[in-house]
Amino acid sequence: MKKLSVYDRANAATFRAISPEWRRIRRARKAATTFVNPEVDIPTEFRTLAGRKIRLAQAGPSDAPTVVLLSPFPESILSFVGSWEALTESFRVTAIDLPGFGASEGARDDMTPAAQGDLLGKILDDLDLTDIHLVGPDVGMAAALSYALTPNHRLASLVVGHSVGAPGPLKLATLINLMSRLGFLRVNTALLGAGPLIAFTSTFGAIRHRYNPTQVDDFKNAYSGRAFEVIHWFADLRGSGEAIARRVGEIDVPTQIFWGELDALFDVSNAHHLHDAMPNSALQIFPDAGHLSWSDQPEMFAAMITDWIREGHRKT
Repeated sequence: MKKLSVYDRANAATFRAISPEWRRIRRARKAATTFVNPEVDIPTEFRTLAGRKIRLAQAGPSDAPTVVLLSPFPESILSFVGSWEALTESFRVTAIDLPGFGASEGARDDMTPAAQGDLLGKILDDLDLTDIHLVGPDVGMAAALSYALTPNHRLASLVVGHSVGAPGPLKLATLINLMSRLGFLRVNTALLGAGPLIAFTSTFGAIRHRYNPTQVDDFKNAYSGRAFEVIHWFADLRGSGEAIARRVGEIDVPTQIFWGELDALFDVSNAHHLHDAMPNSALQIFPDAGHLSWSDQPEMFAAMITDWIREGHRKT
């Protein structure tokens, strides 16, 4: 079983050292009541979808409303262990590692929000899912918003947070800004491998939760040898986000926006800008939560989705 090594942690510390936001996150982590993510069996499988080998998991009553969970980065669908059992009790849940993310096959050309939105549409068509409540944190948000802008989408609602796509002054962490603008930094980051990115996110993005050993093993295995392709996601991230932001006002699908109040990677102000721009949206800010809010507050996250599907999306 792979673990976060001394090498991973040392390089993550270097990332934190060039991040002025770390001081605030470190204080919040010290003050928080922490926990280790539970070990939950998420029944993963691989299928050929959209012409790629895609990892997914499905569970829950077949006649229940359909929920689709999209993987974050540098994690996978195992990021949802804290809310998996609560969600699968009430809904038919399909969790998908997006192309190139998690354990799913993908290439450098897939590493834009527009490409992800197009591929997501093909995946959902191949799965023949309809009336979907699409949940997209992190890179999943950019993919979900891009997909919602395509004709003939299969959505009943969106639940999105923690990524690009918000209009207004886009406020990103110093490290994200630098990686978006500087090609040599992306190359150097890729050369370090996936481990330091996972170690960095596990501290910089988390306030309350800590990864369990199964998650660490999965995340490191998923991205082993693939850092150069995946890190291309950060190339011109602002430009990609602005392309979505110019059109989010066209999305009339009911949308639940969520964010952690202490997100230092994508500042919570982005959530308010997105809420203001979308004509049919609600906003929930999770307390004592960072960028990985779905893991920092898993009970709140599951309750938000449950309330939204049962009633909330009909009121926006």
